[in-house]
Amino acid sequence: MPRVLRLLRSPRLALGVLGFLAAYCGLAAWLPWPKAGAAVPGWAVTLGLDRPFASPVFLLAVGLLFLSTVACLWERTPGTLRLWRGRGEGYGVSFESRPGLDFGGFLRSERFRGASRPLFRFRHALFGGWVLHLGLVVLIAGVAVEQAFHEGGAFELSEGERLSLSAPGAVFARERGPLALDTPPELLVTLVAFDPFLHQPGYAPDRASRIRVEGPGLAAREGTVDRADGVRAGPLTIYQAIPTGLALNVEGAGLGVRSFHLRTRTPLQADGEFLAPGGEPVRLGVTGERALDDPRGTGVLRVWIQRQGERAEIVPGTVFAFGTAPARLVSVGRWAGFTYARSPGMPAVFAGFAIVLLGATLLAFPAGVAWPGSTEERLAGRVFVTRGRELLLAEWARQGQNPPGRET
Repeated sequence: MPRVLRLLRSPRLALGVLGFLAAYCGLAAWLPWPKAGAAVPGWAVTLGLDRPFASPVFLLAVGLLFLSTVACLWERTPGTLRLWRGRGEGYGVSFESRPGLDFGGFLRSERFRGASRPLFRFRHALFGGWVLHLGLVVLIAGVAVEQAFHEGGAFELSEGERLSLSAPGAVFARERGPLALDTPPELLVTLVAFDPFLHQPGYAPDRASRIRVEGPGLAAREGTVDRADGVRAGPLTIYQAIPTGLALNVEGAGLGVRSFHLRTRTPLQADGEFLAPGGEPVRLGVTGERALDDPRGTGVLRVWIQRQGERAEIVPGTVFAFGTAPARLVSVGRWAGFTYARSPGMPAVFAGFAIVLLGATLLAFPAGVAWPGSTEERLAGRVFVTRGRELLLAEWARQGQNPPGRET
């Protein structure tokens, strides 16, 4: 085990892994298929580059970096605690004594402070390297949890529509980590109101929705969702997505009230293919007097149904043939797109970044511990500093003509 620990905390290993990860991430960032959704070549699948940041090679390298960082943190902990307590066995560089020169006074001129031996300089910053390694451990662990348990997907709702995310086909474009739940969450979402032309201060013209969320163990609540902020629902957050369009709300026997979401084909027309009761394929659509996304309104809308190549107009409120059952067009509204995300590792990721920043800040201070006086007559004392040792030796050398000192 000691041999394994020595290998893991080896600077060569850490630098080698970091170099590999930097080169790998640089290569993965230039691969065309993750961004464009293009077909992945067979050789890329064989090498695990179809999903470069989930490939075994990348995960193995990150795991090795995590173990190396933990080993370094483990090694640093007792030494850092000893220095904090002023125990300097085996630490520091020895300073040669100079006749007529006060080593303690020199140390105080270099901002070392203390009523008795030892003296400290920026004592709190002795933990800089330890805190930095701790932050890296927390950060890598948070990323691992996020990759393993994250979950997200997209869904659509029209005004007044109520949707269970766990229903078959309700969520599409779903992504999840290997340890996440197999099915979407049991959450009921209702679109109470939708503003497709919202202009938030400080943002380009955008959109916003008011939704109601319900679920097992959750108190029902309403909240406003926009592109800048989401609505929390337990461990999930629901966000406003970009897609939107017109919807036909149809009521029929055995159908209830169902919303059919249309896709914009031209500036003046939106339609979609659906299965009517009985399994008959039909096309429902609308044609506007003005552009369907015109903030002034669409003008007069013509609603139509196309069956077996023949198109017939549908008048709102009237009954029309819809497959094997009659149906009635209740209203024409708008649907909005949403996404949801479960990100259990993100708090640790943010905490890791904060701890790394704190460690880097502490490392900016030239911390040190000094032990003036020595049992050896020719030595003035010993000093340990996190950085600037050579400068300190050179400054002491300028006090006289003797050589600057020797390592212990």
